[in-house]
Amino acid sequence: MRQTKEIFAEYSRMRDNGLDAKAALNVLRYHIEVLSKPDREALANMMRAREAELAGTAPAAPAATTTPPPAAVPEAPAQPAQVPRPQKINSIKPIGAPTAPNNSNGTPSEPAVSVVPNIPNFAPPPAAPAADDVVWVNCLHCGKTNQRHEVFCYSCGQLLEPVKGAFDTRVLGESTSAPLDSEHFGSDSVLVLRVRGSAENFEARPQKSDHEIIIGRSTKGSVLAPDIDLTNRQASDLGVSRLHLSIRYDAEHEVVLVADLGSANGSFINGQRMMPKEVRVLRHGDELRLGKLVLLASFRHPA
Repeated sequence: MRQTKEIFAEYSRMRDNGLDAKAALNVLRYHIEVLSKPDREALANMMRAREAELAGTAPAAPAATTTPPPAAVPEAPAQPAQVPRPQKINSIKPIGAPTAPNNSNGTPSEPAVSVVPNIPNFAPPPAAPAADDVVWVNCLHCGKTNQRHEVFCYSCGQLLEPVKGAFDTRVLGESTSAPLDSEHFGSDSVLVLRVRGSAENFEARPQKSDHEIIIGRSTKGSVLAPDIDLTNRQASDLGVSRLHLSIRYDAEHEVVLVADLGSANGSFINGQRMMPKEVRVLRHGDELRLGKLVLLASFRHPA
């Protein structure tokens, strides 16, 4: 249960700092999958309650078990008897109405008016527009059907599907036949991150990873361990969050993308602050600052 509360605390922090629910779940996905089914169900309930709180909605009150008696309706006062009114003679003659023969004195008789009864239209009212069809998806683990907006399967508690498009911002750029070396990151390239002021390097190949690479710091007894751990580089004193920055590879444009994970002290690229959920392209020679800890990025292309 402690692990569940720890994951939920990180989820709440990311949501409070601007990340959407899918982006936060994408970061925490591999920590959630190792939980037991009861812990996943408890975490799902906590997350749903948190999202309802953010949306400003409260859970619906339970339906009453008994039906209250109908309120007494006061009797309407007796209406006075309706006195039939004398029928008025219509002095306006309908156009085109057939006329009866003249009277014996030669004056024309009143036109014969055909009365058409007013029959109410009992045609059914137009059908109300149908609501949006609910989209259903099958759980990849147990095959049970769930609604598309759900995060966890109600049957087995597993995440329903891989989170795609966690960062909605697309990288805009013109395709060129010869990409710039400062941007190009091929299938064999290596990302090198060096802590400024030291000879220690961290190497990573985000194009080979099946999840986003997380930079941060670990804490004793915590299940939220980052892929690149800066704990030994005074990360805590320099303001690095446990889950501070994500790195992923865009195969379509062959570039490395970085994004801040709602860190407490922010992330900067070449001195410019990155907003939570903002996606930035990392180039050869860029300077990343996490809080006050500086990383120098470079690309290595093995022959």
